[in-house]
Amino acid sequence: MKRRIHLVLLMMVTCTVGVVGLQLIWSYQSYRTASQEFTRDINEALQEAVKLEQDARRRELLQQYRGWLADTNLVKITCRVDPIYKTTKFSLADKHPWAPEKREPFVIGFNHFTQKLSKITPAAKAYFIKHFTEDLVWQNLQEGSLYFYTRQLGNKMEVAYTQNRLNPVRLKKLFRQQLQQRDITAGFELILEKQARNRNITQYPYATRSYNVSLRKPRQRVQAYFPDPNLVFLQRMKWVIGSSLLLIVTAIFCFGYTLKTLFRQKKLAVLKNDFVNNMTHELKTPVATISLAAEAIQAFDLSKASAEEYISIVRQQSGRLSGLIDQILKSVALEQENVALERKRICLQELTAHVLAQHKPQLELVAATVETQFPHERLVVTADELHLGNVLATLLDNALKYSNNQLRLQLSLYRQAHHAVLEIADNGLGIAPDHQAKVFEKFYRVPAGNVHNVKGYGLGLSYAKAVAERHGGTLTLRSRLGIGTTFLLSIPLARHEAPAPVVA
Repeated sequence: MKRRIHLVLLMMVTCTVGVVGLQLIWSYQSYRTASQEFTRDINEALQEAVKLEQDARRRELLQQYRGWLADTNLVKITCRVDPIYKTTKFSLADKHPWAPEKREPFVIGFNHFTQKLSKITPAAKAYFIKHFTEDLVWQNLQEGSLYFYTRQLGNKMEVAYTQNRLNPVRLKKLFRQQLQQRDITAGFELILEKQARNRNITQYPYATRSYNVSLRKPRQRVQAYFPDPNLVFLQRMKWVIGSSLLLIVTAIFCFGYTLKTLFRQKKLAVLKNDFVNNMTHELKTPVATISLAAEAIQAFDLSKASAEEYISIVRQQSGRLSGLIDQILKSVALEQENVALERKRICLQELTAHVLAQHKPQLELVAATVETQFPHERLVVTADELHLGNVLATLLDNALKYSNNQLRLQLSLYRQAHHAVLEIADNGLGIAPDHQAKVFEKFYRVPAGNVHNVKGYGLGLSYAKAVAERHGGTLTLRSRLGIGTTFLLSIPLARHEAPAPVVA
């Protein structure tokens, strides 16, 4: 049996460690995946934000360029009909070209412009400005190139390129929007490559790749730094971590609970063996005595006085045997949850007085002193009179068994909220703190070395606590070694019971 238990424990430990280990490995892999996704997302977000910010600056330059084209004091836009292809050709030249430079006008035609004009019109000029900037100038801006369509336009564009700078506020806003689209709310800081040399960036464990934010050489690069991305990882992994922790806690709890149950069952088996051995001995004694007395009556020609004596012994031992069997049956019967209690309204003062009267011979035999403190109002409960009376009898028997000097009993009954509480205090041996929580377990008896002066089977207090709980109450104790023990029985009061004085 022990070998099987050890084998089961070994398998349970292996399974639990395996489950916990796999969950930890899975969580670590999920953490690495979240870290890789975070790195990818922040790089993609910054790359997209830089592109959008550059496009915004390109549109600003494009708008400037359109203004230069519309300035008649800066450039001159003309058109003519091509004699060969019979299409309109637009010419772009400086209004005041440099004297020493003989530069030919820039000529361009648009396939989708179907009108044949020999002279420029306002509508045609607007058409030229719109499509010239959208097709050619926008392509130049995206490539970061500078093309001198005219000398004046080239010079102005060169100056505009030189003066154009990154808008950090706009880039930060765009970057934050891109991060939010990827469910990232972590704090960050955008630092230019030149600034990073003069900044302490060792405090940032995470950084993106550097991206060019210039529209044209010389290139200017920017990076985003994140001081604490672990919060992002936890946010992304909250369900994974939560489920893993739940599974780990469940596995450990099940292992602990099973382990506790196994040890309890093992302990219960030992206690049951002790109980069976003790009960077998206790049952054999009255059976053997009855058998001997019967043989003596049958085999010998006894006088009437002797026969009466042997018959008295048979009655006494049969009563003892009946009591042992009754005690076992009561305990077993109460374990059956479907056994209904015969509940009725019972006055606790009257029930306690009745049980005391039944134990009067035993109390007088040890010269016990009994004190009672009962309230004037009737404390009525709805309970099974037989079982509740057995509980009181068990507590009184317990006090009688474990009294080492002259027994002094004090019974106090009082109302506490919606419960009636009966305290039974004695001046007996007391119970050590280590055993107080165990005395209500079935078959448990307080160990006393190899000395067993007190007869018992560890069923009484277990039965009493079960009865109290079946009635919706509790049974607890307070005890100190060498001073005594107090049992507290709490039972819910019957509803709608108006307090009434006890008739003396």
